[in-house]
Amino acid sequence: MDPEAVVQMNNIRPSSLPHFHGKVCKDPDSFLFEFDILCKSYDYSTDAQKLKLFPATLKDSTLHWFIGLGGNTIASWEQTKRVFFTKYQEYCKTR
Repeated sequence: MDPEAVVQMNNIRPSSLPHFHGKVCKDPDSFLFEFDILCKSYDYSTDAQKLKLFPATLKDSTLHWFIGLGGNTIASWEQTKRVFFTKYQEYCKTR
């Protein structure tokens, strides 16, 4: 993704966003399903839009983990989902 690209974003109320904390485990599949529904309802169809919105849905240790990945780790929405599932599917099953 080109970091200089302008990404058109509609205003979304923060209370509308699903949140993933990573503490009290919510199923990662359900969380991403809710995120995808929200994106569709606001016509966020591009990787750039989803990648820009996604960090706003993460809280606590999950946000720290994601920020710790570094700026050039994630290049697409599919890659984001893979990295997220790799981290949280087994983690949440064991809690």
